[in-house]
Amino acid sequence: MYYRERWMSAAGAIAAIALLLTGSNLHAQTNPFGGSQVQVTSSSTDASSGRGVVSIGESWVNVRSGPGTNNSILKTLPRGSVGYVIAEKNGWNQVIFGNGLKGWVRADLLADGSGISSIPATSADKAAVQKSFARWDKHLSKTSLDYSKIPSYYKLGRAWSAYQKGDWQKAFELAQDDASNPLRAKYLMAKSLYQLGKYAEAKAQLAKIERALEDEAFTQVIDTATKPYIDEPVYFKFGGFDDVATYKKKKANGNRIGLESSEYYDDFVDISTWKWKSNAAYNEFQKIAGIDCSGFVQRVQMDAYKQAGVTWPVQGRTSAGGLSSTGISKEVNPGYRPPPPPDARPGDMILFDYGHNRYGHSAIYRGTDVNGNIHVVMMGDVPYNCILPAEKIQYYKGTYRMKGMDDVRKKLTA
Repeated sequence: MYYRERWMSAAGAIAAIALLLTGSNLHAQTNPFGGSQVQVTSSSTDASSGRGVVSIGESWVNVRSGPGTNNSILKTLPRGSVGYVIAEKNGWNQVIFGNGLKGWVRADLLADGSGISSIPATSADKAAVQKSFARWDKHLSKTSLDYSKIPSYYKLGRAWSAYQKGDWQKAFELAQDDASNPLRAKYLMAKSLYQLGKYAEAKAQLAKIERALEDEAFTQVIDTATKPYIDEPVYFKFGGFDDVATYKKKKANGNRIGLESSEYYDDFVDISTWKWKSNAAYNEFQKIAGIDCSGFVQRVQMDAYKQAGVTWPVQGRTSAGGLSSTGISKEVNPGYRPPPPPDARPGDMILFDYGHNRYGHSAIYRGTDVNGNIHVVMMGDVPYNCILPAEKIQYYKGTYRMKGMDDVRKKLTA
């Protein structure tokens, strides 16, 4: 059995692979080509049906001797090269290609091989890519997409060095193999593709990471809005709703700062009627400086809505429990447990219900790190950024998105 030097079409490649596999019994833990035992992804030998047939889905992809970037590169194949998956391990696929080549490729770099075609580039593609680069460089070039301080012992650091020297093919290949920061790596791959004149492929690459880029940019918006409250810092006042300017004014006037829930119910509100105990009690309460957890969430979001020119959906203010009202918000992936739900995005509200005296808690979601830690900004004695404490999960009510938040995100990351 031999193959031509070049396969003329995807269909021809698929047929060739099918011929190679005809008569072979692919059962679990059996390698039809001998050697070490591997986990087989399919028991079918009908490659021509398209089952198990894949193609290289990026411009240039390394085929390695084993499942991991620490293994040697056997060959670098262009987009559209067709093969047949025979095994998988830890996010890598073992693939048979032409000319006797068999090696491991990262699964996310493979595409369905049943309809292989090159991506034609147009002037519209080029313009779209330029617009995307301008957008994300504007928001992230000094933060999440800053390559200047990446050490050279990371492949991504060497990729950036190659990019700066104009070796865009090398930059692409090194970034593709980097595992230290997938978002930065894929963005640099897109920039390299653009420099290589592969505008349609760069556009497709950017489309894969657009949501992640938007989330990174909007997290910065949230952080900017919370910073004045954290820096002051504004202290916790049960039932409080002071913005930073109001808090500073009260503080400068020598007013009392902060109020706990127990004192709120003892001195200011009748828990049996939920009314103020007296006009004097109400007036005294108003003089106290501070903000509570739901007030903090609302103030931060109000600032973002105002900046974006989007109408704030809440009349006045509401409680932590009121933030889940269908009139002002919508639950993200209702019923999903534990948090965060898969469609949660920075700026969403994570709400908790303690089950008594209308007590609850609220936080603003900032994202989830590679270790699965949920990052939020919320009120304690003062506002702070943190990993969501594990003990709060038992009180998790749901994740909610304020009406209009999607418009705010789009406008402030444009």
